[in-house]
Amino acid sequence: MADRTPPQPQIQEDGAAPCVAITAPDGCSSPKTFEETRPSDDEILRFEKEAKAEELNKPVVSDITDFSALSMEYANGAAIFKSKIHSLATTCRGVRAIKKDGNCFYRAFGFRLAELLAEHDGSLWSDSVLARVVASKDMLVEQGYDLGAIQDFYDISLRLLMPSRDSKSLMHRFVHESYDADTLVCYLRLVTAALLKRDREIYEAFVADSYPTIDLFISHQVEPMQIEADNIHIVAISNALGVNVKVANLDTSETDGEVINYHEFTHMDSIQGVKNEPEVHLLYRPGHYDILYPNIHHVV
Repeated sequence: MADRTPPQPQIQEDGAAPCVAITAPDGCSSPKTFEETRPSDDEILRFEKEAKAEELNKPVVSDITDFSALSMEYANGAAIFKSKIHSLATTCRGVRAIKKDGNCFYRAFGFRLAELLAEHDGSLWSDSVLARVVASKDMLVEQGYDLGAIQDFYDISLRLLMPSRDSKSLMHRFVHESYDADTLVCYLRLVTAALLKRDREIYEAFVADSYPTIDLFISHQVEPMQIEADNIHIVAISNALGVNVKVANLDTSETDGEVINYHEFTHMDSIQGVKNEPEVHLLYRPGHYDILYPNIHHVV
């Protein structure tokens, strides 16, 4: 971590799709076989390369948009997706897309947390969360991380999360100062790891089926960049920083009376004197997180 380089088919006029066919020797039209219509290996590789390049060129954090792009993405999907997206569009004012690079949860969490800290600057909640951010450095050292190795990560992360009064917008700091933004992602991973180490007796049972120790889980699934986060990661960072997280699930699961099912991650230490703590709202699709912005009257 010492390296400073951040880490349709064509439609005919009558509306019908053109038929792909070959002429058989007797003059009959026969459909091509799978092998004849299958893209070549080179074509598949080229498509994958172009798709990856397109994703790489996207900003790590986008502007807030409505749900039209998401609706288009699922236009040919199951009806339940369309129903859930419609529900989101009626309860949320927008969504902020996050780059699909394996770091999306931490980046989404960090960006939205920075926004909330600025929006609630000077409040008991903001002061409490920032105090936990400050204390996180000592927790890392207590769990075996070298102070000299983490100091820069801590300093940059605190600067990004601390409400700023300079002329640079939060978007500018995240999009155009990519090293700093990636450093925050890395630091949030380390905070997650340190909390799991500290409270291993709570969390070890949840990874025992896949990893014999929590330390092995951390070294493979938490500390490395571009490794996706799961529920255990969200629980850990929520408890470490005292921040509640609410995740809307865009999937095919049925719900009891509600269109969208949510997972709510509530940290274990309530903040005395604070009611209705601000929450980080995220949208989850298998393997990816974006930021949700609920309408004010839908925030409890």
